[in-house]
Amino acid sequence: MKKLLFVLAFTFIGGQAFSQVYIMAISEPNIGSCNPDEMTLDVVDPNGIRTQSCINRDINSGSLEELNIEINAIAIQGYKLIESSYGNEALLTNGALRSGSTFIFAIP
Repeated sequence: MKKLLFVLAFTFIGGQAFSQVYIMAISEPNIGSCNPDEMTLDVVDPNGIRTQSCINRDINSGSLEELNIEINAIAIQGYKLIESSYGNEALLTNGALRSGSTFIFAIP
């Protein structure tokens, strides 16, 4: 009986740990009704609530600073960056953010 209780408790705790994931994606401006010189930053929290915000496309206009603020807002809650994907290119192309970049955060 103790073994069964241990297995059930471990399964519950393990399931809870893996369900705590944040997903952040940089998308084209038309997705979030942003200006053409902005990008849409989509963030989906562990509860499945999606928030969209507009951030500058050009790094000279503060795009990296705005992205850093969003990443830190998630990291300060105890989440760690476990995966980042930039497709076939880098996060930045010609001094501007590129759409299609994704970041996945989870509780370790």
